[in-house]
Amino acid sequence: MTARTALRIGILLPPANTAMEDEIPPFLPPGVRVSFNRLSREGRTLTRESLLSMARSVGRAAGDLAWCEPDTIVYGCTSGTFLDGIGNEEALSRQITKETGISSLTTSSAVVGALRAVGARRVFMITPYPDAVSLHEIDFLAHYGIEVVAWESFRCDLSAQVPVIAPTEVTALALRHREAIAGCDALFVSCTNLKVMSEIATMERQLGVPVVTSNQASLWGALRQIGAPMAEGCGQVFQAPVASLEPV
Repeated sequence: MTARTALRIGILLPPANTAMEDEIPPFLPPGVRVSFNRLSREGRTLTRESLLSMARSVGRAAGDLAWCEPDTIVYGCTSGTFLDGIGNEEALSRQITKETGISSLTTSSAVVGALRAVGARRVFMITPYPDAVSLHEIDFLAHYGIEVVAWESFRCDLSAQVPVIAPTEVTALALRHREAIAGCDALFVSCTNLKVMSEIATMERQLGVPVVTSNQASLWGALRQIGAPMAEGCGQVFQAPVASLEPV
């Protein structure tokens, strides 16, 4: 066997998710690589039933990804983990670890950890979801002591509608709510299929608060879990004091 020369993050994707493959690699620190594999899903609508159906394929998808010998595996979907009942966000990561022997985390748990790292107790939230999913996310965050003071959504019904939203559209939406965001500790942009990492530095500069996104938090959580150097250029959370990722 050839000696390993790099750390590797494995990411499980929803089948329609193209954003993580575009957003994560440019921000990987030296010596860290990433491999992706797709989950299976029933239906294309952004409903609780469709999003949770991916969990049935986690054994197959994680088992195949384990052949790449990643140092950790991320279940890379925000809504697909917080919709399974408050407090159950890490059930899938525990299953992945049990079946593969590899450490794991979910995007929703990484989001909570990242918001805590920047000291966010009151946030403005942007999502691409239908209102029913966004409202569930508000309850999820509240369970962990994070209040969504106000929120806005692109209200997409289909998964395919999300990755075509330009990152600059997310920034424009945030800036329209500049006054409300100024009264919060952070801006949170949800969904791993919504591209926005390239805009984080701009939004933080213009809004004056930390910005946490699903993909950024997933990368942050994975890097902390494997003890890798922090990424640069995509948010204040990467300058937060180094500590182990606390489970939610």
